[in-house]
Amino acid sequence: MNVEVLAVTMGQQDLSLHRTMNVHRPHVIANQCGQWGYLEEEHDYGAARMVSSATKGVGVNRNLTLTLAREDILLFADDDMVYYDAELQGVIDAFESLPDADVILFGIDMVKNGEVFERRRHPVKKLHLWNALGFGGCRMAIRRRAVLKHNLHFTTLFGGGTLYGSGEDSLFLRDCFRAGLTVYSHSYVLGACGKDSSTWFSGFNEKYVFDKGAWLQAAFPQERHLLQFYFIRRFAAKSGFSKAKTKAYLHAGMKAYRTLQPFDPTAEIYKEKG
Repeated sequence: MNVEVLAVTMGQQDLSLHRTMNVHRPHVIANQCGQWGYLEEEHDYGAARMVSSATKGVGVNRNLTLTLAREDILLFADDDMVYYDAELQGVIDAFESLPDADVILFGIDMVKNGEVFERRRHPVKKLHLWNALGFGGCRMAIRRRAVLKHNLHFTTLFGGGTLYGSGEDSLFLRDCFRAGLTVYSHSYVLGACGKDSSTWFSGFNEKYVFDKGAWLQAAFPQERHLLQFYFIRRFAAKSGFSKAKTKAYLHAGMKAYRTLQPFDPTAEIYKEKG
């Protein structure tokens, strides 16, 4: 059994990213840089490969890494990830100890200004859909055979560089559960993920709530009318908007997703009611 890191990035010129990420396992880097290219090197631990493309959107980038993946266990990564153990033996050990696991969601340290401000760590536990959606993609490892068998891929409508901001990771996890995969959390901490800046998050503003409405429509079209009350309460608290305004933006996002319309801050529907 071997693990392969699938990392997404932008603007790379060479194959040096694995050194800053501390990766000594086979890895694939999908690099969005405005032009197409391919680089490959052989190391004692396996192949280091990078596909460069003129595409946009994190989902497209992650899907490119999936098409090139070769190893048994695939570990998704962002380029601001630094692994504590370059060999990632803890990932292999986790899958060997959980032979029924198709997906394992690991721990991670969140770092800002060089300091750990949050350790996201969970016990070894089988998860269900509703307690798994909060895990980000850089905490996720999946058996390659599950990806191939169920034709799993990331949406190209959600996430950085796309129409509707974040949410591609949770939609991928939802599809894993719909495919009947077994998902676990695990206490092994992969490493540190930098949160000094973001390519997509600009605050809990109107577009953020709008995008969450689109996500809700995409993820749970049948349950959205019940789930909206939780979303309205949560995002009103985060944004500081009234519940009426939050509801208006959330519903606008739901409606827009049905015809794949982008955010339009001038639309009449966004005006606060009452």
